[in-house]
Formats: sequence, structure tokens, C-alpha cells
Amino acid sequence: MELASYHWIGIVLIGILQGFLNTVAGGGSLLVLPALTFLGMDLAVANGTNRVAILLQSISGAASFRQQKALSLNVAMPLAAASTLGAIVGTFLAVSVDKRVLNLVIAFLISIMAVLLVFNPKMWEGKQERQWPKWAVYSVFFAVGIYGGFIQAGVGFFFSWALALAAGMDLVSGNAIKTIIIGCYTAVSLGMFFMSGLVNLPVGLVLALGSMGGAVLGAKFTVAKGNKWVRWVLAVVVVISATKMVLDALA
Repeated sequence: MELASYHWIGIVLIGILQGFLNTVAGGGSLLVLPALTFLGMDLAVANGTNRVAILLQSISGAASFRQQKALSLNVAMPLAAASTLGAIVGTFLAVSVDKRVLNLVIAFLISIMAVLLVFNPKMWEGKQERQWPKWAVYSVFFAVGIYGGFIQAGVGFFFSWALALAAGMDLVSGNAIKTIIIGCYTAVSLGMFFMSGLVNLPVGLVLALGSMGGAVLGAKFTVAKGNKWVRWVLAVVVVISATKMVLDALA
């Protein structure tokens, strides 16, 4: 795959947008994967290469949240452990999945999330006094980790949902914790993709250069604007992503 200078600039810009979206809401990989395949990269390699940027943007975002005193590692690490175990299973999955059916199912689920974002703000903007039993919470994060290890694209939506519904977190705290969770399991899955020869390291590092900057901007936006702004950004991104998935499935 030969790339011109303007291709590399475009990869950096896509990375910035991905890092911002993934930190504030999710769905950044839904932009990156089509962009890399458009440049001539095999989808499996694009899926692995994208994880270089995901890992480094997670580290960058987590550091920014930590600096702003918005991140609790004590809360994040057990959830990250459960998600990482799930990601190992997801990365090893050898089943055949119909991409159209998968897109429609994911679009349906995140459409429900969009409705809840708009019409049930209390679920997202305040910490819940009650949360699910720990075994149930860890089971949910294990399940989302399986999806993240297998596909990655759109996983941030499901982690946001799990953090709000199962763990009782508001969006600002949840976004901070999400950077740790995704960073931990991505480190494992990236290693597995790399050993399988499915990572284009130069492209991944250039993509990560933009993603790290976007993640810092996203973390600052999240803390500065608060739950209400983040909820509406998340709602808009979810609707756009669900629409894209439906159109891809019907194409």
C-alpha cells in the first residue's frame, strides 16, 4: 500500500477526529476502518492497525482525565480486568458472522440508547444510588469486552451504556473510566493482532499521533462542559452511527 504525503495528513486528521469522538462519545472507529480500507488496506489489517491508535489515545485521554482529577483507578481497574478477559475471548473468536445482520443488530441496540439519551437524562447525568450486583456488572463488562476484542467499532457506545446502567456512573466519570477499560483490553488484543501479522505499524503510529491529540481535547471538553453537553454529543453521534450501520447493511 503506497501512500502520498496528503494521505498521511488525512490519516492524522482522521485520527484527531477519532480520538475526540471516542473520548467524548464513541464511534470513532466507524470512521477510521472505512478510511483505511479506502486507501487499499485489507479490513483485517485495518482492524488490527486501528488498535495502535486506540491504545495510545486511551493512554493520552486517561492521563488528561487523571490530571484533571476526574479519574478513579480503583473503580476502573476491576472493570478493565473483566473487559480484558472478554476481549481475549473476542479476539480468538473463529465463528463466521454475517456482517449485515451484525450491523442491523448493533444499529437497533444503539438506537435504543439514543432514545434513552434524549428522553431519560437522569440515567446519564447523575450517579445512581443503586447499581447492579458486582457479579452482574462484571458479566456485562466481560460481554462488552468480547465485542470489543472481536470488532472494536462502536464499542465505546456499549461501554458508556454499561457504565451508566450497570455501574451507576454519570457520563463524565464514565468517560474517564472508559479510557482505562479500553486501553487495558486493547493492549492485549493489539498484541494478538500484531503476532498474527495484522498490524501496519507506520500507519498505526501516524493515526495514533492524531488520536492522542484528539483524546486530550475530548477529555478537556468532557470535564469542562459536563454531563449535559456530553449527553447531547453522544446522542448525535449514536444516531449518525446507527444510520450508517443500517445503510451499510442494506447496501
